[in-house]
Amino acid sequence: MKSCIQGLFVILLAFASASVIADTPERVLWDKRPISVHLQVGHERIIHFPDDVRYWLPDTVKRHVSVLAANGVLYIRAMESFPTTRIRIQGLNDQQVYLLDITASEVAAVSDELIVMTKKNTRNRSKEVTAYKTTEDWRIRLTRYAAQQLYAPERLVVGDSAIKRIPVESKTSVLLIRGGLIEAVPIASWQANTTPRGLTVTAVRVRNLSRQSVQLQFDRSDSLQVLDLSYLMRGDWLTATLQHDRLGAMGDETDTTTLYLVSNRSFVESLSLPIDSRVLQSGQTGKEEMQDG
Repeated sequence: MKSCIQGLFVILLAFASASVIADTPERVLWDKRPISVHLQVGHERIIHFPDDVRYWLPDTVKRHVSVLAANGVLYIRAMESFPTTRIRIQGLNDQQVYLLDITASEVAAVSDELIVMTKKNTRNRSKEVTAYKTTEDWRIRLTRYAAQQLYAPERLVVGDSAIKRIPVESKTSVLLIRGGLIEAVPIASWQANTTPRGLTVTAVRVRNLSRQSVQLQFDRSDSLQVLDLSYLMRGDWLTATLQHDRLGAMGDETDTTTLYLVSNRSFVESLSLPIDSRVLQSGQTGKEEMQDG
């Protein structure tokens, strides 16, 4: 593992500490291109707009969905599967028109809530964003974007039309960190939808399962309270970034943080575990994890 992560890019982010909710809202920047909205049959999605809105449904989809608009929020539920259909939304005050390409199937949506943002309601930073896009390393860009989505106050969240949220392949514990002391649960993934295509960042909630605080780092240490992730972490990652590098003892409010992993492939593919070992089943012990290698 040590050789696999030579040059591991580690950034300690300075956003305020907060508990990460696994089902965080999906955020999309309206850039005049239709927004893709996936609906899971029988499950309601809540879509937030910057203004009170009204909507128009094509006749082909009216019998397949129930929709309610109230206070700038669209509540939409699919009763049965249907192919991609375009619907029109309009702001009542600013007259802004939004286009949604909705589709419904049995597959789960990436989150229950979707927040539609405009450049106006995400602050005017066009010059700053332009310079940022041309000079910033994509690994840093994806990591910062993921951290903003999870931690930043709503007023400071900046959309990025070049990054899209994608479904997490597993939302249960995975065998990411050897030793059984740290629980790892993927909670959200984002992917660059422009060059370089396929580059993915996955936010992983890591929780201390031991009765003493631990320091997480990417260097060897003789201290029993220091975990060297460059040795203990499985997988093939381009960068690994910790939100916080110290975890309190299990049960303490500081026993959990977020690890951002950037890879060229999906999270599960990059984790490189046998199919039957990718997910920790309930009742599996730390000793069994050690035997997995």
